[in-house]
Amino acid sequence: MKVYLGSCDYKWTHKGTNLEQMWIMREIGTETYKQVEENNWKWLLEHTASPTLPPDIYCCCNVSVEMPDTKEATHFILKHSEKVT
Repeated sequence: MKVYLGSCDYKWTHKGTNLEQMWIMREIGTETYKQVEENNWKWLLEHTASPTLPPDIYCCCNVSVEMPDTKEATHFILKHSEKVT
């Protein structure tokens, strides 16, 4: 199941680096980020040009997670329902 968690803007040069993961963690929260990592769920990152910042310098990243249909995934969705849309 694919779960959308939010979006964030950062420099294109951060794409694919540890800084990108820092921006994602900042947007979705440390606890949520750690739970995704601990369960080895797959990050789905969709990069587009930023609509509010100079698009040649900044990207907008839509952050989703692909997770199996398990009890842990259902618990995650219920626990973080304010973030999940």
